[in-house]
Amino acid sequence: MARTFKVKKVSSAVEIRTFDGEKGRYLVMTAGDGKFHVFVEVEAKEAAKDCGCETRGHTSAMWKELWRKGQGQA
Repeated sequence: MARTFKVKKVSSAVEIRTFDGEKGRYLVMTAGDGKFHVFVEVEAKEAAKDCGCETRGHTSAMWKELWRKGQGQA
């Protein structure tokens, strides 16, 4: 079955900046279209554990395990 996708307008540039707040550091992205997307910086190893990784040790190995298992949403 073929899927039809609606193509969104793409801006010419994406800007990314970090901001330090009282509760942590934030990564903010905008494409200059008036919309902002905010991401919170967290400890990568703790995040992998929180997402269900059973491996302990090297952070990259933990995220590779989660990626291989197909966990997460694309």
